Amino acid sequence: MHAGGILGGLNRAAASLLLLLLCVGQSASAQDKVAIERDRDLRSKFEAALASDPATAREYLPRVVDRPWLEEMNFRDACALARTLEDTDDARLAEKLLLATGLHNPALALRAADEYLSRAHGPQLFEQFVLAAPDDAVWMASGTTKFAMAFRELIAGVRSPEMKLLARISEENSIDIPRRGRLAILARRVARGALTYDGALRIAGNEPQYFATVLDMRAAASGAEAAALDRALENLSLVLCRAAQESVQRAVARDLAQFRARDLYALLSLGRAEATPPVFAAVFDRLILPKLKVETPKGRSLLELLDQTNNWGLRDFASGAIAARRFDALLSVVGRELVGRLARGVDQSPDPLREGVRLAEVIDATTDPALLQQMGSVIAAEFARCRAAGDLRGATIYGLLAVKLSVDAIAGPYAPFFRSSETLDTALLFGDQNHCVQRHFFYDDDDGVESFASFRKTYERDPAWQIEDLAEYVHLTGRSPQGRTIEIYANVPIDTHLLKNRQLEGEAERRQRTISQELDRRGLVATVIVHRGHSFWTERTLSYIAKPARLVILGSCGGVGEVHAVIEASHDAQVIATRGIGTTGINDSILKAVNDRLLSGERVIEWSGFWRELKVRWGNSSIFRDYLAPNQDSGTVFLRSYYRFLDALN
Repeated sequence: MHAGGILGGLNRAAASLLLLLLCVGQSASAQDKVAIERDRDLRSKFEAALASDPATAREYLPRVVDRPWLEEMNFRDACALARTLEDTDDARLAEKLLLATGLHNPALALRAADEYLSRAHGPQLFEQFVLAAPDDAVWMASGTTKFAMAFRELIAGVRSPEMKLLARISEENSIDIPRRGRLAILARRVARGALTYDGALRIAGNEPQYFATVLDMRAAASGAEAAALDRALENLSLVLCRAAQESVQRAVARDLAQFRARDLYALLSLGRAEATPPVFAAVFDRLILPKLKVETPKGRSLLELLDQTNNWGLRDFASGAIAARRFDALLSVVGRELVGRLARGVDQSPDPLREGVRLAEVIDATTDPALLQQMGSVIAAEFARCRAAGDLRGATIYGLLAVKLSVDAIAGPYAPFFRSSETLDTALLFGDQNHCVQRHFFYDDDDGVESFASFRKTYERDPAWQIEDLAEYVHLTGRSPQGRTIEIYANVPIDTHLLKNRQLEGEAERRQRTISQELDRRGLVATVIVHRGHSFWTERTLSYIAKPARLVILGSCGGVGEVHAVIEASHDAQVIATRGIGTTGINDSILKAVNDRLLSGERVIEWSGFWRELKVRWGNSSIFRDYLAPNQDSGTVFLRSYYRFLDALN
């Protein structure tokens, strides 16, 4: 039922909502609501114009240039717009667009340097992108290829001491490439005289010491420097967590044994997408917990890091602890003050909704009544603070959290909107024409190639489906006797890690654009979106999710962490994802089972029953137990409730 229908049928809730508006300030709430909707609409229109209509994008540019989401726009599209604005009054705004989008993905900005270097401020942009990703810059500049030598000359051509040092590092052929990248991250300290070159070289050759050094640099950094160090730490954390998936015993006994407790905290927080529950549990039990327990007082080093960084990464770490069933153990060593750290300041974070989701997960995982009561008191105080400030978004987040904690003085107006997605009305996927369009996203690596082969084989064996090969993508059509039709569009991935395919980097994105053009030509809109691939590709798939999407399946490891982005793009979407490892076999099984039910004419999918049937096959799998149906994920429930409430304010 639509939120407006709920409100119309619940007079008491309507009265409570009216009272809330009066308490928060009706005018401020209405203005906030309008501002949120206008901002969302502006983003959608600018993003579409940027991709295909430069003249319209230019009209929007002055209104969007200071928006926090500007950095998420497509960098190559931003370059194309900037070229059309050269020597115009809007050239300065175009530079801001390029800088924001380039710093969001500096590795891409470096690879696409030819698209902006000729601009008046191109060299300055290039320098900022290099400093945002010095390791990537050094890797690109290393070697004897024409590209590497030309790239090295570009770096050397910038006169700053750090850029000169990076050019020198890229020429050090006696140092292996990974070590050069780490040396590049330390180059800023060397250029400032805080570290000798030889000292940096020694640190770069010792993984635990390198991680500790960069983390300490990050704890003291701010602004662009902090963002660059975040990126370096996150990349290494993801690599180490993926390696731990292959051999947890080796990781605990050898690879990570010399890491400090605070380093391991950062590793599991930043590597959350690849820190599966078995990896988190092993590292926590055998390394973090013993190290924290011997400190005086217990957990001292972790608390000091949290104080120094304003609780950096804490809710991500807590989310990982919850998935690994280690949250109570974390509380036992860090103490009850952790509750206040988790609950305070959600509205002041860079992404309040995401942090609200994390806190909702924490609440669900907390079983101690005293801790829940303590958290309820903190949330009540935070709600009052947001309400007094006229902050509708913050008050809504804390109001919904109050429902989960049964804080009756606050929860009343929000409770009617807080309900899980127990069923899926399949008519929403098909529309009036009984026609469902699905898009499946595969990516250009060995995992993508393997997943695609399995996906294709699953449908080749079913006579209800026809497969049409179109070179760059496949088009599958399934028809049922009841008159329902499902069309699946999926790009054909290639493994660009193979030397023969290196020149095809970015092919997956190009092939997806081809699919988009075909769908536009036919006037079709996808209501089902499926992500197949590693977690680091997820952001690209998310960029294709629009309001018509009603079912989104994230097959990547830790896909639950991206639910907030899905619901933000489509408030009515239901999401299937995993908090642990995503596997090809389970993903194919879930997807095919959904499509079998859709083709059979089933009008309503009841998720509890659907999941029970899957358990018959996968119930003994610990990996399957980490998969969550739409009615099982507290993040999905929280986000849908948030948007229902805001929509009801209309």
